[in-house]
Amino acid sequence: MYTSVVFSVRKEKSMNVMSYDQYLQALANQEGDRTRADNLNEMFKKLIIYDVVYIISDSLDEGFELTSFFSSLVTPTVIVVTNNSRYYHLYKKLGVRLVIISKPGDYSYSWLQREFS
Repeated sequence: MYTSVVFSVRKEKSMNVMSYDQYLQALANQEGDRTRADNLNEMFKKLIIYDVVYIISDSLDEGFELTSFFSSLVTPTVIVVTNNSRYYHLYKKLGVRLVIISKPGDYSYSWLQREFS
């Protein structure tokens, strides 16, 4: 099974990895008078700089939520790795440029592991 994680690549080829739990914690931050909208705005400022986002998720809900979030940032390229081909068209409608259907042990999954390890 996949781990719900986002790999983001900037123009300078630096990379950031964010787990779904980190995403939720950032949204739930209630220091001071912070609201969910404040947290979304702060995440938007941090993440708008990425040109490519790879989303690898073990949960449809998490995958769709992360895809919707990064599509709303107008990230130039959003790529989703999923093991369920049934939702290919839904991911495409959410703004994903490329949907990779793969399972652990398959070539594309192994390639991603090597690239982002």
